[in-house]
Amino acid sequence: MYKTFYWFFSHVGMMVFSASFILGFRHSPDAPLSNLGFNIALYAAFILVHIAMTVPVFKKVFFGRPEGTHFERQIYVTLSILSYTAVYWLHKPIPGFALAAPAWLEYLGVCAVLLSVVAFFEFATFEALGSLLGVPGFPLSHSVGAETPLMTEGPYSQVRHPMYRAAFFITFCSLFIHPNAAQLAFAMMVSLSFLGFVPFEEHQLIKARGDEYRNYKSATPYRVFQGIW
Repeated sequence: MYKTFYWFFSHVGMMVFSASFILGFRHSPDAPLSNLGFNIALYAAFILVHIAMTVPVFKKVFFGRPEGTHFERQIYVTLSILSYTAVYWLHKPIPGFALAAPAWLEYLGVCAVLLSVVAFFEFATFEALGSLLGVPGFPLSHSVGAETPLMTEGPYSQVRHPMYRAAFFITFCSLFIHPNAAQLAFAMMVSLSFLGFVPFEEHQLIKARGDEYRNYKSATPYRVFQGIW
């Protein structure tokens, strides 16, 4: 029973990030500018907890193993889903510009966001997602330690963090659907948090993998955007 419930909860929950950008963030030309500060603080609280839970020291202290466990991954996934959902429902409207998007541009924007979602999960089968989400009965994947094979093929041979590249395009393609200041603010906040996490994550990978990850960095010099960074 628990495995079935968690499978549905985690797989549906994976979509809360993309769904929020398709549905859009609250915009009001009469809203106080202080709402922007509130939203930044709200999102910062979410992302700081999110980052803390990825640190191997945190995992070792609270769950006994720096690479994590199935229970740790389930706690992480559950808190990530619930806390991001809280950010979406509690955020306040932001003032600023708002353009009227024609129907064809909104349609194109939805298509572009969905294409970016496909890119985000390019590696995925339901079995691979079960491992990513820590579903009981599936081997655990996507940890920094040597217990997880280093992904170096497909999109990972182009850039070292293709999922973060896809997340960037999800956020900014959504501006075709909702061309307003609120959507831009959240696109910038979310994308900067993904990109800002890259050096931190790579530091953890070098500590855990050593020369294996250094060699991968040499063979794949760009982090997120080919020819840029």
